Amino acid sequence: MKYKILENVNYTNVEIFDIKKNGIQIIENDNKIEIYNDPFRTVPLFISKNKNEELIIFSNFEDFYKFENVDKTIDEAGFWEIVLFGSGLWTRTLYKNVKQMPAASKIIIEINTNKYKIEKYWDFNIKVDESIDSMEKAAQGLYDRLDGIFSKLDKNQKYVMGMSGGMDSRITLAFLSKYIPKENLELFTYGFDERLLEYKYACEVVVFLGYNKPKFHKLTKDSYKKAMDYLPQISGGQIGINHCHIIDFLQEYTQNNILISTSYSEVAFSLLVDCNKNEVESTLEKSINGMLNIRQDIIANIKDDLSLTMNSYYQAEQFSSKNEYIYQTERHVKFHEYLSFCISTFSKTKNPFHSLELIQYVMSIPNHLKCKKNLQDYILKNYFDIQIDNISSSRFQWKDAGSKIYDWYNFKFLNRLNAVLRLLTKGHIQLFNKYQTEEQDRLLYRDFHKDLKKTTQKFVNHGLMNEKQKREWDVLPLRSSGISERYNLISLGKLV
Repeated sequence: MKYKILENVNYTNVEIFDIKKNGIQIIENDNKIEIYNDPFRTVPLFISKNKNEELIIFSNFEDFYKFENVDKTIDEAGFWEIVLFGSGLWTRTLYKNVKQMPAASKIIIEINTNKYKIEKYWDFNIKVDESIDSMEKAAQGLYDRLDGIFSKLDKNQKYVMGMSGGMDSRITLAFLSKYIPKENLELFTYGFDERLLEYKYACEVVVFLGYNKPKFHKLTKDSYKKAMDYLPQISGGQIGINHCHIIDFLQEYTQNNILISTSYSEVAFSLLVDCNKNEVESTLEKSINGMLNIRQDIIANIKDDLSLTMNSYYQAEQFSSKNEYIYQTERHVKFHEYLSFCISTFSKTKNPFHSLELIQYVMSIPNHLKCKKNLQDYILKNYFDIQIDNISSSRFQWKDAGSKIYDWYNFKFLNRLNAVLRLLTKGHIQLFNKYQTEEQDRLLYRDFHKDLKKTTQKFVNHGLMNEKQKREWDVLPLRSSGISERYNLISLGKLV
């Protein structure tokens, strides 16, 4: 058998796979090799093959670009999946000759034939615990598990953490405040202007919990321009330049502190859980069914990938919707957790929420108790007495921005007015919107539109796009819908 695992892939050889251990585990026997990842996909793993039929297994995509005798042909279905969804679905990537492991999966390599397949070993199916019959009981169970996790952190280690005006970072800081001294934790908040509510609320929470005011890291057009030189390359095109915030901060950060990551907190606090069972079409299904001017064979491939992604949905009865299932098992690990891994190449990281016991408990809680982050609110108010307004994006989604309905209407008014101003002034004139963290819409109009047009022309030249598609993508949307897709195109342009 011919295969190699690159030296910078961190893995452990085991006799029996342990689902509770994070990282890559490998079981070798006479007939086959089994390579397992964890349910969080804390270590992304990709597999390719060179012209000598040797399998190559790697984690860092920068390595792939250095491989010799390896076919680097673009996969058209993978290209459009990344443009539209931000990552390849199931095992697909940007390249025909590279497959990726989904969460809770394994690669099985046959020794005699050197063939391999990727399959799930766990379907995320957790039985709902009907004995958890009150908010108090559910919250106490969640609090106890989180407290147990945070109590094990090294109190003498120095940490750094991003502090937003939302909910996930404040509950993380609340638990950190029980165990990590003030002098051992530095905080930062990013945004396009220090006057943002994001920073105001972050400062209020930080002071309330006894820490120093967070440093403000300003995001400018240069933050995203610089990201064009590293983020597409280290992610294989699957993380767009518009997600460079933390890495942009770390490039200026001179300390060697461990970064506390809160990425999986969105799953722990049930971001996409509906209060009632919802069997409507998922967002991905709607996107696929609404595709125009993409060849039917490509659409068929994308639908096949989504079908494989959804294969275990109906067995996992605790999920409230297709969107929740896709988010936890596919989208979150392919974006948030992959981004965290990319960040780890710039700084040592620690994610307290990567606990299978924690996630299994959350998944067992009845949906009506945890929807709309009710448990998170309950713990913040009743265990830490934190009742400061927030600017969480989910609050705007639920028309509960900052706990004030006025904020929601004001936010929507400013967004619509600025949309018109962007169109009329090509992004040069905007009203200040304190509810936003970034101005990606404006920057696309003012600073990146030329980059977009050059990129789409490159795709036409390479046969990835036709002239009609180019014209459609070159037109900038009036609202935010379609903005991230265009940043994805710009990012992919660095690799084609």
